[in-house]
Amino acid sequence: MDKAIVKEIFLLILEVIKAFCEMICKGIKSFFSLIWDRFFGMADVSSIDKAEEQEWGVTGEDTWPTAPKAPSVKHEEPKPQLERKEIIPAPEIPELPDGYGDNRIVLMVRDPEWLFTYWEIRKEVMNNVLNTFGSLAHSAKIVLRVYDVTDIIFDGNNAHKYFTIEIPGGARSWYIHVGEPSRSFCVDIGFLTPNGTFRILSRSNTVRTPRAGISEVIDETWMSIAELYEKINIDAPMGLGISESVFERAHKGLADILKEGVSSSDSPASSPISKK
Repeated sequence: MDKAIVKEIFLLILEVIKAFCEMICKGIKSFFSLIWDRFFGMADVSSIDKAEEQEWGVTGEDTWPTAPKAPSVKHEEPKPQLERKEIIPAPEIPELPDGYGDNRIVLMVRDPEWLFTYWEIRKEVMNNVLNTFGSLAHSAKIVLRVYDVTDIIFDGNNAHKYFTIEIPGGARSWYIHVGEPSRSFCVDIGFLTPNGTFRILSRSNTVRTPRAGISEVIDETWMSIAELYEKINIDAPMGLGISESVFERAHKGLADILKEGVSSSDSPASSPISKK
C-alpha cells in the first residue's frame, strides 16, 4: 500500500480515539459532578442568601410596623412640545355655471359711442316663441333691436328710432356702436322672420351715454371781494342798533384779507360767489 494512504488512515484512527476519550472524560466528569451535588451540595450555602439574624426572644410584636419608604421620584419639567399646525386643505372652488336659469338681457355703457349687452334666455321661452311662427320658425333669426328712447317713457312703439343687429347662434354678449353721446337707449332681444315679424324674448334696462366733450354749464359772472364789501357797506341799515365800530372792524378785516390776496384760481381778485 502507499505510505501516504497508511498515514492518513493512522491519523484518522487517532482522531477517532481522541474524540472517544474526550467523550468518556466528559461523561465521568458529569457523573462525579452529579454525585457531588446530590450528596454534598446542601451543605454549600455560599450561593444561598443568608437569612437575617434575629436576637433571641425578640418577636417584634410590641412595635408598630413601619411603612415602606416610597421611592424617590425626580420631578422633571415637561419639555416644550412643538405645536403641530393642522394643514387645512384649500376648499375646492366650483366652476361657474353656463347659466343661472334667468330670462333677461342687461345693457351697460362703455363710452359715449359704445354700449355693451349680455343676456341669458331660457330654452322653453325660445321654443314657445318659435312655435308661434309655424312654418316660418326655421327661417327666424335672433336679433338685437336697439331703441333711442331719449327723454320719453318707452312703451315699445314710441322710440325716436331703432336699428337691428343680427347675432349668431350661441352668442351671449355683444358690443353695440350707437355713435351718439348724451342719448338714452334700451335693447330688445328676439326672433325676426324674413317677412319682418318680430317677437321679443326679453327687454333690457335703459342707459344713457355720457357727453363726448366738456360740460356746457358755466358761471357767467363772478363777484370780487371788493364788490361784495361795497354792497354790504351800502345796503347795511344805519341806526338800527348797529354801531359804526362794527363796520369799521368789518372794513379793517376785509382790507386785511384783500392785502393777503385771497382769490379764486381764475382771477387774483375774484371769489366763487355768483351774482344773483
